[in-house]
Amino acid sequence: MKKSRFLPYFVGCAALSASGLSLANDAEIESLKKRLAALEKKQTITEQRSSSGKFYTTLRPSLTHNNGDDSNIDVTDFLSHAGFYFEHELANGWTGIGHGEWSVDISNNGDFGKARRAYVGIDSPYGRVAIGKQRPVHYLLIAEYVDIFNHANAPFAYDNYSPFFVNNLVTYKKQWQHVSFLAHAQFNGLESDDAADMVNVGISYDRDDLHLAVAYLTQDFADANNEQQVGETADTIALSAANKFDNGFYIAAAWQERDLEVIGGSDSTQTTVDVSMAYPLSKKYTVKAGYFHLDNDAPESVNNSHHGINVTLEHHFSDNFQIHGEVLRKTFDYQEDSTAVSIGLKYNFSMKWQAGSKAN
Repeated sequence: MKKSRFLPYFVGCAALSASGLSLANDAEIESLKKRLAALEKKQTITEQRSSSGKFYTTLRPSLTHNNGDDSNIDVTDFLSHAGFYFEHELANGWTGIGHGEWSVDISNNGDFGKARRAYVGIDSPYGRVAIGKQRPVHYLLIAEYVDIFNHANAPFAYDNYSPFFVNNLVTYKKQWQHVSFLAHAQFNGLESDDAADMVNVGISYDRDDLHLAVAYLTQDFADANNEQQVGETADTIALSAANKFDNGFYIAAAWQERDLEVIGGSDSTQTTVDVSMAYPLSKKYTVKAGYFHLDNDAPESVNNSHHGINVTLEHHFSDNFQIHGEVLRKTFDYQEDSTAVSIGLKYNFSMKWQAGSKAN
């Protein structure tokens, strides 16, 4: 039988097809390897956890002339402090938080050590919880927006009866777009009540430069003669509003009414109003002005009702250094009036860092 002259051709075609199939398989395998490597790299990146934090300090010495009961000139300190703040990403949108802050008392020995904040917390899709010494709701939603001056006693009416820092505090915060809900409670088992010694709740609306808030605060104070007994109870309702306009003008107001119940009578009511304004005259100069009023219905001998004004001019040499002059005038209903004139310096320093680490 004769061999077909086309046989070699068919054999060659078959060989070429097999070779082509082998090359196609090799190319597909290489492609799969590259895709697998990319997926592994993406998974590695996904498993990275970032840590961030900052060390910061603000030093605020001042030379102040006080004209009142005791006229004097003194080197004062307007709440200098230093601290750190850390965050570390956990899994599924959870974040660990650590914050510590301590005062620097330049007016005396430059002592460092009185705690202002010291807490650990965790942030999650369900809200933020923290335990330790912290700012209360009343400051965060009410006072912070009128607390724009360089003086240690600002806001000047709020300062008399409301908290700035609270120890033994458990806090919760949840935010929905422009609305925030805050609830704080103090648990000091050695004093006052066996349960919460303070409960502070509030809600705020913040959109662009507009802020509106309402807060409620109730406090139980230990009896002066017996730390295990409640001696006084104070209930406070507060409102705040603030806005910054396109031309840089800022205005904020805070109002409080505090009802104090005392065992044995002598109950009293205190009302405070703080209004603060600021306007940038230029990139380097800012003028600030404030009005405050405190009304107390306590007996004349212990009544500290007063009103007053604050006027401040700030010169900003840079973003972190300024010099300012301030005049603070207080007019009392039953006490001697006072005027304080201060020239102060402020230096702010902040060092931030961020790093990534693989999750276990």
